[in-house]
Amino acid sequence: MNIDHISVCICTYQRNLILEKLLKQLKMQETRGFFNYSIVIIDNDQKGAARNLVETMRKHLGLDIQYEIEPERSIPAARNHGLALAHGNYIAIIDDDEFPPPNWLFTLYKAIYTFDVDGVLGPIIPFFEQKPPLWLIKGRFCERPVYRTGTLLEWHQTRTGNVLLKKKVFDEHNLKFDLKWKTSGSDIAFFKEAIELGYRFVAVAEAPVYEIVPPARWKKSYYIKRSIVHGYNTYRHVIKGTSFSRKITTALKSGIALILYTIFLPLALVLGPAWYVKCLEKGAHHLSQLLARLGLELIKIRDF
Repeated sequence: MNIDHISVCICTYQRNLILEKLLKQLKMQETRGFFNYSIVIIDNDQKGAARNLVETMRKHLGLDIQYEIEPERSIPAARNHGLALAHGNYIAIIDDDEFPPPNWLFTLYKAIYTFDVDGVLGPIIPFFEQKPPLWLIKGRFCERPVYRTGTLLEWHQTRTGNVLLKKKVFDEHNLKFDLKWKTSGSDIAFFKEAIELGYRFVAVAEAPVYEIVPPARWKKSYYIKRSIVHGYNTYRHVIKGTSFSRKITTALKSGIALILYTIFLPLALVLGPAWYVKCLEKGAHHLSQLLARLGLELIKIRDF
């Protein structure tokens, strides 16, 4: 009897140590005879930094792994490359800095049948291998919303860090990740288009993955850079194509917000690092939005 097959797609870029941890955890996945699975790894480093590791893990773990290089430094280009190689009738996507528990795939797979939907998304929980600074925890900079199991998700509640989809979601309308979203946001744009076409996705709280938050992400500058990227993309790919009145309204809102966050900054310094970084983060987002209207993109390559 034919059983379902899940292609687990992973995009990676110079993260060999945590990629190794992810592959070891994928080896432990429970299938209970309902499906089998293979792994597709797309290395977004032209030099193929992960090649030797993948070959070693393939032999050591006995996993079915396809590995190729995507030379264009672009998140959506790497994602699309992975989809092109995937041969399963289900597609799972997980980031290279995450790792799942043994029942991850099975829980997602079971939920698709339970709720009769086209895909399911699990939560992403921050994981610290060392004790992080207090301001990072207090400000909840690494946390994402967790939705109750069965919640029908709207496009702005989606992302690809922990997802299982039926392959037909991509195939029926030739859906891909939009190459315009080079630095971030291509996953949300994909789900927006899919939901508009009638596909349904729900949350599964019992299928978490754990995102390793390394010391490089304990720097205040990381969160400011991230906001700059998101601010530019919000204007370029969401606001720019709207009506003139909405462009004016959003510009006024961003201008007022930037002024208020600037005024609040000295008080935020007194209140502590979490408030200070939050203030800088919000201000950077609105400043980036305003500069995008002038055609200025402060961060063109996502290398953090």
